[in-house]
Amino acid sequence: MGIVVTGASGQLGRLVVQELLERVSPAEVVLVSRRPESLRDLGDRGLAVRSGDFDEPASLVEAFEGAQRVLVISSGLNNLGRRIDQHRAAIEAAAAAGAQHVVYTSISNPAEGNPQRVVSDESRATEELLRSSGPAWTILRNGSYSEVQVPPGSLAVAHGKMYTNAGNGLVAPVSRRDCAAAAAAVLTDGGHEGKTYDITGPDRLSQQDLAALLSEVSGRAVKVHNVTDRILGWGLTKSGFPKPIAREIVEFGKAIREGYYDVVESDVEQLTGRAPRPLRDVLIAHRGELLEAAA
Repeated sequence: MGIVVTGASGQLGRLVVQELLERVSPAEVVLVSRRPESLRDLGDRGLAVRSGDFDEPASLVEAFEGAQRVLVISSGLNNLGRRIDQHRAAIEAAAAAGAQHVVYTSISNPAEGNPQRVVSDESRATEELLRSSGPAWTILRNGSYSEVQVPPGSLAVAHGKMYTNAGNGLVAPVSRRDCAAAAAAVLTDGGHEGKTYDITGPDRLSQQDLAALLSEVSGRAVKVHNVTDRILGWGLTKSGFPKPIAREIVEFGKAIREGYYDVVESDVEQLTGRAPRPLRDVLIAHRGELLEAAA
């Protein structure tokens, strides 16, 4: 079994590798990255490390040689506007290499009308490409990462205020570790072909719930301040956020407000045999970072 993991030097990619090594031998895993030098430690453990760039399709054909199963980790938000072509290159290279099964990490609810327009459109288009690509496929619709709550949570703890445009919307944050475990299970177990899984945390949380968790974990009171999309975007850019990033944050809040992240499924437990970690546990693990800005 040759398992290829793209984006292996990224946060999710490294966690997937750790989970895979609990299931298969290092000789069965191939790591593909634009920065193979950053994976030297894993290469020293017997894993194959290859250079591959979604923007250079020819590099992927060589990198995927011998692959039976390929995990295509969605490229980062810094690639917005280019990700359909990037993901197409990876999927086509996997098919050309003879891969029997391609797994893709998508997002929750990449439906038409999702306020996260570019992210949603690119994810939905990639899912469609995957379904028509030839090899067997599995789609993992990862929810909002719990760890993404830490940087804004740190600022909220420092100032005692959490500004949001998410209104009364609900979200079920999921830890990257649980996303990685689900991916490893799909890559090493049979019976997942042609299926789409919702990879979510265990609890639907409101912004009030999030503020209460931040208060509990940090020991500092955090209050929610609801603002409009326009005011949030203005505040973010005034604070130094690049306009494209500020726009994505605003659209993410709007997507929560409109119910696109109000998704809780048991797929993590079904795939991995263990319940997903609640957000509270993740915040406790990052308590030092939450308090750093307030020091």
